[in-house]
Amino acid sequence: MTNSSREPDTPTQSSRHGGRSSVQQELAGSWREGSVNQPRHNPEVRISIQFNFVCQSHSQNSVNTTSNLQARYGDRLSPKEWEREEYRCKLVEELHRGGPGEEIKFPSLMDELGLGDKYLAYLNETTGSFDQLANEVSSVCSVVSTRDHQKSRASLAEKDYVEGFKHVLDKLSTFSPNGLPPDHLPTRYAYMDCQNKALEPSNLKPDLVFSLVDTTVSHMKDVHLILEAKGHMERDTAYEKHLGQLADYALKLKTVQPMRKFVPVLFLYGYQLDLVVFTHGGYYFTCIGTTLYEDENERGIFDIMARNTLRDLWFILILPLCEFGHIINSLSMPRSAQLNTTTTPGSLVPLPTSRGSDLQGIKRINRKVHITGRCTYLFRASYEGKEVVFKLTWLRTNRLPEGAVYKVLEDGNVPNLPTIFASGILVKDFCGHRLEYLVIEYCGESIVDHIRNMRKNGAFASEVADMIKTCTRSVIHTLAAALRSNVLHRDVLPGNITTDGTRVFVIDWGCAKLTALPSAGQAADMLSRWGFDSSGVVRKESEKDPFTGTQMYMSIPTLFKISKRSIFNEIESLFYVVLDSLSDRIRDGRSEDALGFALYNESNLAMVRIGILGDDQRYLSNFGVGLIGPSELKNILDAMRKFLFFEGDLYIGGQLQDFYERKVDSSVATRFMNQATLNLLTETLAQQHAAQSMPSSPVDSTTLDPSTMAINSQPDPPRWQIPPTAIAASSGEGSGLVNRPLLSHADDSFELVMPVFGTATTSLNRGSLERPINEQATSSASLSGPAVSIAEQSNPAAPTGGAGGLAPSDVLSRKRNPDEKMDDDSTEEPSNKRRH
Repeated sequence: MTNSSREPDTPTQSSRHGGRSSVQQELAGSWREGSVNQPRHNPEVRISIQFNFVCQSHSQNSVNTTSNLQARYGDRLSPKEWEREEYRCKLVEELHRGGPGEEIKFPSLMDELGLGDKYLAYLNETTGSFDQLANEVSSVCSVVSTRDHQKSRASLAEKDYVEGFKHVLDKLSTFSPNGLPPDHLPTRYAYMDCQNKALEPSNLKPDLVFSLVDTTVSHMKDVHLILEAKGHMERDTAYEKHLGQLADYALKLKTVQPMRKFVPVLFLYGYQLDLVVFTHGGYYFTCIGTTLYEDENERGIFDIMARNTLRDLWFILILPLCEFGHIINSLSMPRSAQLNTTTTPGSLVPLPTSRGSDLQGIKRINRKVHITGRCTYLFRASYEGKEVVFKLTWLRTNRLPEGAVYKVLEDGNVPNLPTIFASGILVKDFCGHRLEYLVIEYCGESIVDHIRNMRKNGAFASEVADMIKTCTRSVIHTLAAALRSNVLHRDVLPGNITTDGTRVFVIDWGCAKLTALPSAGQAADMLSRWGFDSSGVVRKESEKDPFTGTQMYMSIPTLFKISKRSIFNEIESLFYVVLDSLSDRIRDGRSEDALGFALYNESNLAMVRIGILGDDQRYLSNFGVGLIGPSELKNILDAMRKFLFFEGDLYIGGQLQDFYERKVDSSVATRFMNQATLNLLTETLAQQHAAQSMPSSPVDSTTLDPSTMAINSQPDPPRWQIPPTAIAASSGEGSGLVNRPLLSHADDSFELVMPVFGTATTSLNRGSLERPINEQATSSASLSGPAVSIAEQSNPAAPTGGAGGLAPSDVLSRKRNPDEKMDDDSTEEPSNKRRH
């Protein structure tokens, strides 16, 4: 690939290459601007580059947070810019949730990325090859100057540093080190300047992007590698200000390129060049070199250090896609592919045309992707003539594989599951994560969408009632049968309950947990097929109980982070799914008529639901449910509510703030589940209770399985205590909420009444529940809008200003998107081992 705008070779370069081969001539400029009509570099502005291979010490940087944005930018940002910066701050908070990034030297980073052996071979092959190139680069990139004066590096703009880096890339594009075969030459990538060109889908403008040669770059899906340049600044300051922007680039690439293993970003801040690598567990950063000297006396140092830095930069720029960041040698997901399932790990081979039993017509299903933690990509496809969903999931290697869960459920003859046509792993272990694949029967649309479409298309109310009745009974039977096989789903939500019009399916068991150790055969299968050691699976998954699920459909105990899950949590989530299918709420949760689905943080949403569900007359309207037709449908909803939140006539909503063992009310259960399901449920719960009550026998400490140890060695922190007697006393009646609901209404307001002992109270309203933490903590004054008055139990041992042992920051934590699945992996210790 040639470029008419390329500057003439220097005499040194020409004499070295002499008469270049046709291949070398074609490679000249292959990393230059993608268009042959790019303007010529200004020959009067020449940038000198000083490289430093030694990785400098670096204390953990601070980062922008939403709380210091105002202090940093004041009123200088437009609303759109403020929204972007706030988004990037939250992205960094998510990135650092498991710990800081890891500073690492370049050879060690290559080891982490699985390139250690290749890098060592490359070093042996290129010994002494970069000495001459270092001299050539220093000749081209001399002291920064114009015709009349020199610029100090502090006064250079970002574009000056970008131009200097282009000079280095132009020299590298013609480089042919001794000892390397032709396939190591830089034939793969061309760079393009995007400083003034926005890339879809988010109108981002990276300074330089690298893509395959002869590729027209207009979308992030065409990009292999990004370089972002900033002005001269200290390293701590650079990462504090701009890590969010780098993470933004990484997330966009990760979202549009599902075949990514990791995302590399070159970060040039002034004279310093770093490589930042974003993985599913966090990020690494390494110093490649420093890129400026202002004094001619520094040139000798530059010549010595440049050879190592140029060598490492050249190494990452010649690696094929499948070795540097991608699973396959392609930037995009192929339309057709062959699954090799005969080996572990398997492989996905792109095919030019569809054939045989391969995956055909692969088409992406949009799904949100996170910067770290569990990451799932979904595709519609055809497999062996059947319509399927192809699912790829990145997950920590110590977490239970979804395919293994389906095998346990299959062994237990659990009904209403999709057929699994193929399953396995594509990446066994990369930076502590594996890539699992599933080829699953297509199961139709979500139950909420199906019921809403029925209502929209004029179905009779009796037909809607029959559908909900069938769905409720089928799902509860599946959950009960799964419990018999020692499995809890833990993420019951509309998208995971589907129907094709004839059957109801319970899908997506990726967040499931085992409540007991698997059988010997199952454990052997997990080890041989998935490389998964199940010896500690019960303990490991139970640690994630308080953090797993989707907020909008979480049970009240889970919203309060109670560290133990049961099937009652599953049935409560199903209850919210049914309410949502009948609700007329706006789907983003902002409907004033759907208080039970409002955008509160976890604990506040739990408190509001406690108040709502105690009101016999208005609980449906507060979930956005209007007139629902036949009494049979309301009987189902009332029965589920009574089953979950009452013992006899006593409302137990307040008790769910701590672990509370709910009991099966058989007289109510048969109104929304089959008798066979009830028998299965009561029998299974009795067996599990008996197993937990058995006295433990003496065990040799050397053979003790950690998964059999008590999970909750420490009690949950004290929370708001609302004993039934207190609720009863508040109403002056023995049964409490039967005569006095927790949620009382006026013309345009509601009041959430939580009776207490003592005098400590906190007054909140709906507006304050949604306000930022710092505003909530400093004001309890009534604002416009319906008011919520919450009284809390006084606790002498609680921190000042807290509620029952919870500090205000715990009670009034920031909002989470309620439809967003909580990434339980984000609370783990990151897979990165070295810390600074």
